[in-house]
Amino acid sequence: MLAVEESSDMINVPQNNIYKMLWSSGIHPKWKLFLWKLLHNGLATKVNLGRKGIQVSIFCDVCGCGEEDIQHLFRFCNFAQQVWRSGSLAIHSEFNETMSFSEWFLFYIRQFQRQGGNRSLRIVYFISTLWGPWLIRNNRVFRGEISTIAIAQALINKGMGEHDFLRNQKHPYLGFLHPPEDSLGFPPGFFRAIISGTEDQGAPAIILVDGSWHKITGNAGMGWVLDGQYLQEGRILGGAQPGTSHSALQSEAKACLLGLRWASQSLITRVTILTDSHRLVELLRGDAMLDVQIMWTVAEIKKVGKTFSWCCVNKVDRQQVQQAHELATATSTSLLWFNTFA
Repeated sequence: MLAVEESSDMINVPQNNIYKMLWSSGIHPKWKLFLWKLLHNGLATKVNLGRKGIQVSIFCDVCGCGEEDIQHLFRFCNFAQQVWRSGSLAIHSEFNETMSFSEWFLFYIRQFQRQGGNRSLRIVYFISTLWGPWLIRNNRVFRGEISTIAIAQALINKGMGEHDFLRNQKHPYLGFLHPPEDSLGFPPGFFRAIISGTEDQGAPAIILVDGSWHKITGNAGMGWVLDGQYLQEGRILGGAQPGTSHSALQSEAKACLLGLRWASQSLITRVTILTDSHRLVELLRGDAMLDVQIMWTVAEIKKVGKTFSWCCVNKVDRQQVQQAHELATATSTSLLWFNTFA
């Protein structure tokens, strides 16, 4: 068992050095985003949602015994404690409860780095053990699925397997996930277009967007979801709208625009859009020639985006916008639409 002791070395480590080490460790891009949000308290825990004015119970859905912030969810929840103790690292996550989450996280990362270097498998297992319970929590909140240690361990092992697969592959098409990075202003492997503002003024609302398009009919569907969150009565915070498009890219752009308009109507002032369209982000960054069919939509995205104190559009993988994808696909065939505000 690893005992946590206070470490001034750990507390005073420049965070940029930690990110540089983590980003170079070969972990999955989705874990980089997850860790970035986790260490900046940007995950949509119930406490964070409550602070944004969203009407939702702030108590943990897994144990029902504490307010769901990152400390509780990943360390102090009875379920989290069992997951850590049953894993190969045998960590007692409830020890040293006065440590902040980032201090606790950095202690173990630095310890594993000293023991096994930047590519230590213990670092990977530690991150996977954070990722697994986050998936468990989301599956319980959104789908009503049960939470068991066996399921958590299966997800942790799956994460380790995905890491091994990614590390051993050399796919040219993954190159866009790692553009040249001259600074640590955002996580490596996370391609984005900043439309307005600076990101050091507080955590933004995260909106997932996606478009669906039927080539033969031209029917399209656009979906957007506030970080995959649901109201207490089960309604989605977001919306979907049918329409017509000339291309899949046009549908993606329309979904982005509708998501931003919805955020504005919801009185959100800081927003990050997640899309799985690399091409759309390229266009918003000015890195590609504009197609005349989406020229107006791209211009409108920038116009609406500039009304926020922070607005950026980030390229992520399909899995991270799955909820928006399902809405877009459904509305493109049913031609039904809805808007649900907080």
